[in-house]
Amino acid sequence: MSVSEAIALFWQGFASAIVREERDHRRTTSTSGAATPESSESIRKLPDILATGPHALPEELLRRTEVLPPTEKIWWEHVFTALRLSGLVQRSRQCRRAWALFRKSRDFDAVVTDGALLGLTFAVLQRLRGPRRPIHVMYDCYWYGGNWLRRAFMRFCLRRVDLCVVWTRVECVRYAKTYGLPADKFAFVKHHHTLNRYQFEVGDDGYIFTGGNSDRDYRLFLDAVRELPIPCVLASNLPELLRGRSIPPHVRVVSASPTEFRQLMARARVVVVPMQANLLRTGGQQTFLNAMHMRKPVILTDPEGVRDYIEHGKTGLLVAYPDVPALRDAILYLWQNAEEARGMGERGREAALPLTTERCNVEIWNLAFGLIASRRTDQMVAERRNAQPDERLN
Repeated sequence: MSVSEAIALFWQGFASAIVREERDHRRTTSTSGAATPESSESIRKLPDILATGPHALPEELLRRTEVLPPTEKIWWEHVFTALRLSGLVQRSRQCRRAWALFRKSRDFDAVVTDGALLGLTFAVLQRLRGPRRPIHVMYDCYWYGGNWLRRAFMRFCLRRVDLCVVWTRVECVRYAKTYGLPADKFAFVKHHHTLNRYQFEVGDDGYIFTGGNSDRDYRLFLDAVRELPIPCVLASNLPELLRGRSIPPHVRVVSASPTEFRQLMARARVVVVPMQANLLRTGGQQTFLNAMHMRKPVILTDPEGVRDYIEHGKTGLLVAYPDVPALRDAILYLWQNAEEARGMGERGREAALPLTTERCNVEIWNLAFGLIASRRTDQMVAERRNAQPDERLN
């Protein structure tokens, strides 16, 4: 027997065992649920949604949500830790957590996960369940496409996901086209600012701030400010983003904690977020929404990716990527027009203020409840259709 045949045989046996276990569980649940009115009532009181972590939600939604318990390290993960293989530790824990989620989720109407390894692994396991699987809603869909094999794997996973929540409208189009999936599998929800747990003092210390790690193009920023006599602070924890770059003397590079990052942003006059606009995903939402919440005028280099949040010339400035002269002109404009920059900051705060974490989570939960209601309606229609006598037999 070849290795591939052995793997296929193992998978077939594993899948069959899971299917039998699911069938036995449904039979046990339906029997116990029909036994007494009390047991049926207790089933109805179970939460509707299973989540992988705590979320900021109003009390009424918290009562309808259960959080998967933490996953403790297992012996081989301690070995990986000792060998300093932190990446393997995280992957192992996420896969085991996805398995625990899969086992527990059969008692829930819907499951909410992120779009990383845990969520994708759970989506693969959902294939073992058939049509009676719980609804799966996924958020934080930070994907880059990749080669044909990676795209095929993503398509295989996402076909079992009912809804992917993305942070920009353009991602709905890009992901659907890249992975060959229907556009209605993706839903746009605005991201949120993340300032509630942090202490900072807003002011103006007379410098340009830029920062962040994900998908930043600091070459673009450094070239734009190289000849400008303006102090700048660049905060990033990824030295490789600056490797091989010539840092002008008026640009101070720092590695900052989340609290320090927000304080540096809070004391800036202008915030620049130099995003790579040629990627599949968009990014920077947390950074520029936090800056807007602080009344900072912002400049973005991904017009298509941020037009859902920023109105050019009103709540921020949008510069085409990778146009160095245009970015330099935008920085100079805000630096030299203090009143216009101040007004833009005020309008930006008005736009960002309602975009709270709880509002974002409520929108995602409401999408899940909508899918639950739609499925229940479809089931009721099917049951009524099956209950009707077949006129051809009369």
